Amino acid sequence: MTVKNTRRGRVSAATLLVASAFFGLAGAASAEMIPALHDALPDEYKQNGVNVAVFNDWPPDEFVENGELKGWSVELSREIADRLGVEFHYSPIGFDAIIPGIVGGRYDLGVSSFGPTADRLQSLDFIAQRMAGTGFAVAGGNDLTIDTEADLCGNSVAIIAGSWDEQLINGIDTEVCAAQGLERIELQQFPTQSAAELAVTSGRADITAAASAKLRHLAKATGSFDVKNLVVDAVHSSLGVRKGDPLGQVITDAIQSLMDDGTYMEIMTRWDLQNDGPLDKALLITAENFQG
Repeated sequence: MTVKNTRRGRVSAATLLVASAFFGLAGAASAEMIPALHDALPDEYKQNGVNVAVFNDWPPDEFVENGELKGWSVELSREIADRLGVEFHYSPIGFDAIIPGIVGGRYDLGVSSFGPTADRLQSLDFIAQRMAGTGFAVAGGNDLTIDTEADLCGNSVAIIAGSWDEQLINGIDTEVCAAQGLERIELQQFPTQSAAELAVTSGRADITAAASAKLRHLAKATGSFDVKNLVVDAVHSSLGVRKGDPLGQVITDAIQSLMDDGTYMEIMTRWDLQNDGPLDKALLITAENFQG
């Protein structure tokens, strides 16, 4: 028997089961399907499910650990799938492959804690999950003070290439450092966040910038980083779909149902994110309603 995997040919049912077990997707309890949400889906998704690209290295939001796909937004997506009554076929991949994969049709949904930008909104719509600000971390024992944006000036900052933080750091460099006649920021970009963090612990960069919750998780897990006081420019941490895809509104409505019955906050609390920008209303972000 074969099971069709949307726009990626056919794979065996056994292969799907093995993949599901490997990435920790098998055996999860299922919430009850909401018929109105299922009925609102395009037929393609009802028949074939939803192909989901998941960033594989962004704890506590989404990551792979010991072969298991984990994270708060991963749990959220599983609840969404249950309520839509369709299969979500997960593919953990690198960050830089997710948006091209969605635009090109290989994936239908990106679980990657995206920050919406004007450029991204030309090809994607975003479903808000929570508000997330950018924090800053240094190697443990580094007494560098980072209380204001000006404190970043004259330092090297390591980030993942193509992330929201590139726009943020460049803006601070221009609007704060250059404008005040301070030494400029040296921005260093890496293919993965792990590589950016290694640059800091190895002394090649002074600071790494990322979502504040991600850095707190990093510091707690490794004991090798100090997270500084400054948190700036909170944005909607979001899921992504192709621009204009009806799937975006259906997922937004599913998240609202999770908020209404308390499941949303239960998931956030399990990941110690209950005080990290929870929303009380689901939001579909498009180029037409973007406030950035």
